[in-house]
Amino acid sequence: MAHLVYFNGRGRGEIVRMMLAASEIPFTESFLTERKQFENLLEDGALSFKQVPLLRIDDMELVQTGAIVRYVARKGGLYSADDKMAAMIDMYYDASRDFQYIFLTLKFLKTEEQVIADAKAAGDSKYFPALEKRLKENGTGFLVGNSLTLADVGFLEVLLMCIEYGGEHFFDDYVEVQKYYQRLISIPSMANFLKSPFRKRKNDDQYIAEVKLVLNRT
Repeated sequence: MAHLVYFNGRGRGEIVRMMLAASEIPFTESFLTERKQFENLLEDGALSFKQVPLLRIDDMELVQTGAIVRYVARKGGLYSADDKMAAMIDMYYDASRDFQYIFLTLKFLKTEEQVIADAKAAGDSKYFPALEKRLKENGTGFLVGNSLTLADVGFLEVLLMCIEYGGEHFFDDYVEVQKYYQRLISIPSMANFLKSPFRKRKNDDQYIAEVKLVLNRT
């Protein structure tokens, strides 16, 4: 069984949780709430680059979110052995991370109102038209191939936040994106995850305080 070490919040850990769920890999998790916990991980050599999330899986201690989710995707059959398809999955997944970064600034650097405005502007100018075009071209209901991949899970995380913060009509002007979103949240593994305790709450003051305390940031 895999074990995730992160904060009791979303941040960069949520995509790891979503990928584990999508790949149907059972996992447990523990939360960092005190500086000493983080220091212990450093002393034990568990954090190669002095950062979390940390995933313990298959006798490995993995950090770097991209490496973690790609490993999980391969184990769960949500990647591709074909180099061209893998490159396409990487391209759309990395784009989803660029989009998602807007939400990572919430309450750390920007207010909710600023984040919503930035997300809407980025969505309308770049991401939603690109998704609309790709979904029409591929014609399978997924971004790459004919089944769920890492690319889809990456964008699902962002679309969920768009709806949660910006309202249910956030991407009403994009018919294919609407259908895509509804399709993804209806996939059993994703539907079950969204109803489970593994789905973390929105950023709140407690989460922000714990992150700053653990990482020794003001």
